[in-house]
Amino acid sequence: MKEITITAAELDTAEATGEDRQTGRRVQRTINFDSEVLERARAAATYLAAYEPVAGVRSLADIVNPAVEGYVGELEERFNGGAPFRPVHRMPPGRPARRP
Repeated sequence: MKEITITAAELDTAEATGEDRQTGRRVQRTINFDSEVLERARAAATYLAAYEPVAGVRSLADIVNPAVEGYVGELEERFNGGAPFRPVHRMPPGRPARRP
């Protein structure tokens, strides 16, 4: 599987989409995706936006944001007693070192 990088700006259209979030603020980040996953998500977003308005998907961000939100919720349940993890204002660059 080939990994590719896109910015969060590429996930969204110029127009804000989806339901209003608590902050209503969008932040640009660079994220690495497996190319096959990204292509499937792009295809789904394009099709749904054009042919299935009832799906509520008008951009790639409308697929990515709920998916990440759901997975983070699962991680909070599993590893933090259901509570949100402590906020982090800046993540260290790169991947963390593997623990033995």
